[in-house]
Amino acid sequence: MTTKKTIRELIFQSTKWMRLLAIIPLVVSIIIYTNHLFTYQRAVNNIHRANEISTAFRTQVIEDVWGLVYGQVTPAVFSQENIITDLREDITDMADKAQSQAEHATLMLTLEAVDSMETYVETIKENIVMNQPVAKNENVMLQVESSNLLVLDILQEFIEVEINFASSTGSEVMNSVIVLSIIEGFVLLATFILSKRIKHSLTKNVEMPLNELMEMSDQISKGNLNYRVSIPPITELAALSNQMNGMAENLNVLLEENAKKQYHLAQSEMRVLQAQITPHFIYNSLDAILALAEQGDMAAVQKMTYSLSDFFRISLSKGRDWITLEKEIKHISDYLLILKMRYGDMLTYDISVSEELHSYTILKMLLQPVVENAVYHGTKAVRRVGLITVTAYQEDDMLCFSIADNGKGVPPEKLAEIRAELNKGVETDFREGYGLYNVNKRLLLYYGEKARLTFDSQLNHGTTVTIRVPLHELDQEGGIN
Repeated sequence: MTTKKTIRELIFQSTKWMRLLAIIPLVVSIIIYTNHLFTYQRAVNNIHRANEISTAFRTQVIEDVWGLVYGQVTPAVFSQENIITDLREDITDMADKAQSQAEHATLMLTLEAVDSMETYVETIKENIVMNQPVAKNENVMLQVESSNLLVLDILQEFIEVEINFASSTGSEVMNSVIVLSIIEGFVLLATFILSKRIKHSLTKNVEMPLNELMEMSDQISKGNLNYRVSIPPITELAALSNQMNGMAENLNVLLEENAKKQYHLAQSEMRVLQAQITPHFIYNSLDAILALAEQGDMAAVQKMTYSLSDFFRISLSKGRDWITLEKEIKHISDYLLILKMRYGDMLTYDISVSEELHSYTILKMLLQPVVENAVYHGTKAVRRVGLITVTAYQEDDMLCFSIADNGKGVPPEKLAEIRAELNKGVETDFREGYGLYNVNKRLLLYYGEKARLTFDSQLNHGTTVTIRVPLHELDQEGGIN
């Protein structure tokens, strides 16, 4: 099982090597250059001290010893102010701090030369104490000067050693610069590679999951509640993804439950509508059939009875919600025929539907309630002959119906009220015109937002209701394709 990381941990781990690559060369450079700097500075200091010691031997030491030879200072005073002892201590200190074999060996030779010089100086001091002739000390002085020259030569060699050492340090610095430049080149290359990997890691683990979540929110806003995102390895994004998936699932369940409730409600409302139609319609139809029978018009009785039988057979349709357009047209044709036989010449109708559209499927009782409204709320309210016109036609992938009457129409304020109620969709409360609003609600529940019902009316000129639904066909089992 892959261990999940937080965004903070991912960023920290991703940048850890970047920080190390940035720090390590800097630390190494500081150490190397500091070491070379101290080495170079020590060489310079040694050269400076060697020059000071050489100057002292070249001038003051010889001068002091000649002063001793010629009696300018007593042996006791010379011993107290003996500069050779101080210079010996300086050379000894330099030898103790020498860091190379060449430095130490050269300084040890210098000390041996100084020892030799001091031996000759002690001889001069003894000659003076023993009152030996000055000429004897002058001869010894030749040895002192020879030893002094030897000390100067050896110190000069030491200076050359230090100069060579400083030069070698400079070469090492140059080599270090070259090596560090090469290392920096590799560091830059490694940094570039790491940055690419970090970018890839952040893109894969952060950016892509965020894009998926954004796409999911966009899909959900468009109504696609089946969209799901994969769970990323980042803790925060994994929690957010799980919550988004759970939210979509809950919304899907709630909408499915609501759709089922709305579907059953629509079925119940349709049954209520059928129940409202049935008693009065049967009573009036049977009353009309009885009247025709009393008149002896048996052909009309037969025709009306068949139409009434077909009307209710199609209304039931074995409990199906969907029927062919041919049956729906037959349904309203039977309905209008029955009304025509009841009202006589006061009602006429015209149904215009191409046979090419008969095989398409529509929702049962989609047109009959609208036709009923056209008759009872339209043509019955005027003295002239009522005309009901039903037309069906196809526009692209939509099946369109127009139900028009030449009835009373509605005033503008009532038209606005009806349209406002229709705009409520499934939330309508069915106050007046129950059949019209029921059709509108069932349209939206069964067909979705693509279906439309529009209501147009002009006072004293009539009303036109237009219905637009997507094209559907029945499959072999009676379902919808």
